[in-house]
Amino acid sequence: MSVSATRRTGGGAPNAKVYLLRVLHAYSALVPPRHITIPPIFSFSDVHDFLIGILLNDHLNKYPPAREYQRGFWKWALEKLENLSKNEEDNEIDERIYQHYTTLIPSVHDPAIIDIASANALPSDSYITHYWNPPDRSFSSDEVERTYETITLFESRATIAAGTTGLRTWRASFALAQYLIEHTDLVAHHTVLELGSGTGFLGILIASLQLRFDLTSADPTDGAQSASPPTIYLTDANPCVLDRCQHNMKLACNRSSCHPNIEYRLLDWCDAISSPDSLASFLANTDVEIILGADVVFDPTMVPPLVATLSVALSQGTAQMALIGITIRNQATLSYFLEEISRFPISVTKQPILNIVPTNREGSHGGGSSTPYGRRFPTIDLRSSRCGIRSKNFQDNAVNIAFLPKPMQQHSV
Repeated sequence: MSVSATRRTGGGAPNAKVYLLRVLHAYSALVPPRHITIPPIFSFSDVHDFLIGILLNDHLNKYPPAREYQRGFWKWALEKLENLSKNEEDNEIDERIYQHYTTLIPSVHDPAIIDIASANALPSDSYITHYWNPPDRSFSSDEVERTYETITLFESRATIAAGTTGLRTWRASFALAQYLIEHTDLVAHHTVLELGSGTGFLGILIASLQLRFDLTSADPTDGAQSASPPTIYLTDANPCVLDRCQHNMKLACNRSSCHPNIEYRLLDWCDAISSPDSLASFLANTDVEIILGADVVFDPTMVPPLVATLSVALSQGTAQMALIGITIRNQATLSYFLEEISRFPISVTKQPILNIVPTNREGSHGGGSSTPYGRRFPTIDLRSSRCGIRSKNFQDNAVNIAFLPKPMQQHSV
């Protein structure tokens, strides 16, 4: 859904106030406070009033960050305010900030909270909210009041939870999401199949794009209502992950909760090897036009099943292309994927892509080094050709997007 993402403040250049907006975005996405900066151009009242706005934010009170994250953030915020107040007279920190912070401090009478706060405890699951700019909105550099779309997820903050990595959102999803925002036509009117849907991040974005395009493309002069949006098929091999995906898609704060045509399916890529006819039958009944996948190339043992699934879908199904977001962590795994996928007539070109939210190196939150806000990641555009593929065209620790077109049909003469 759309939200007012910031408020007007008193001091500083107008185009610099985006830095305060980034504090809101970082807090919502659980970016570690050590990676959040506030330039010295802002006065105590600027920062104080903005932080009160975060504290009273209706959305973040209904879908709050984890308690242990909030504790670290508000401790950081109080330190910032106390330092700013030393340089200005008659500045007083609102008691509501202190009161909220004290409620987050573990009590000796609450063993559960103490366990969560202990160094050895896994971080608790949390709501995480990401902000993105719809493609039909543009803003001048000095505009302060902006309305963003949001994607809210309840997800794991551990790398592996319940025996799977699918309960958190990974970096390639953000890059692929920005690619789709900049190329809305790829999904606006097309039936979509996502492989390894995970938390539902891409599903929520695609549903939002389809609904926004559906609302804005209708011609009011002909008196006809716009058609129902295309179907989105969200799949995963893990029932727990698929349940979490469905839960997030149906959160009332997400525009996807209003999408009438979303299907959830258990899909094991190994079926493409053991029972390809069954997979082909499923695909034939879906009329899928585009296949998406983000961070699905990470386990060498799953490369052959993934490639087999793509092969069946592109050669026997109705899909015209597949877009696969790949984070290069291991060149050997990438080389293996490229070797397996080499049956497709594709070649390599490069283009940049803009990450949509502040993230660290391995996802939306958690460990690792934080990347700069709005960092550009190189992407790989694989287009139809008979040229060979070399893994050196892919950059380490970057997000790359592989475009796999439907193989050309061979005609006898």
